[in-house]
Amino acid sequence: MCPVCQARFRGTLECSRCGVDLKTLMGLVANAWRLRQAARQAITDGDPFRARALAWEAQQICYTPVGGRLEALSSWLADNWDSSTQ
Repeated sequence: MCPVCQARFRGTLECSRCGVDLKTLMGLVANAWRLRQAARQAITDGDPFRARALAWEAQQICYTPVGGRLEALSSWLADNWDSSTQ
């Protein structure tokens, strides 16, 4: 949502309602998305510690409920990791 007028994003770099420049915000959102993708890949690769760090960083940049669940899952995996099972 636009931080100025709360309009929904319309896939443009400028708010369709108030005209504010959204490039920086959209860049942050995209970066957080990439970090979450990397966290999912780290889980797949069997590296819950990296996944936890990536998910945490993504949440610091741009909080989302799904990101919160990813962070919780990766934290649980890291806290319960037994490297002898690898």
